[in-house]
Amino acid sequence: MAKKKMSVVIRSSPFSWKTFEALRQAVGSAMEHEVSVIFIRDGVYALTDWKPQLIGIEPLDKSIEALDMMGAKIIAEEEALRERGLKLKDWGVDIDKLPKDDICEIIKDSEVTLTW
Repeated sequence: MAKKKMSVVIRSSPFSWKTFEALRQAVGSAMEHEVSVIFIRDGVYALTDWKPQLIGIEPLDKSIEALDMMGAKIIAEEEALRERGLKLKDWGVDIDKLPKDDICEIIKDSEVTLTW
């Protein structure tokens, strides 16, 4: 199978199973494809220093680290962070903060886009 450009867009809050499953799917896909994981709108909350284990949700640290090790791009929407007054947690990996226009170009160039 040929490598495909793939975007995994996480736009909903991390306070449910969706973000964890989206990242799990992204990690699996990154083994064979060029993956960009893009956090937009309320999805950017997942990249802050919140405590998911306090509400019974698995921490995202291992998934973020695995994505970085596999060369996936991790992107946070600049405007969403600014509008919500949020700062990114120090994940120990590179997370790009990009404006909406740049994110739109990445999604447009993707052959596969999954939205969560």
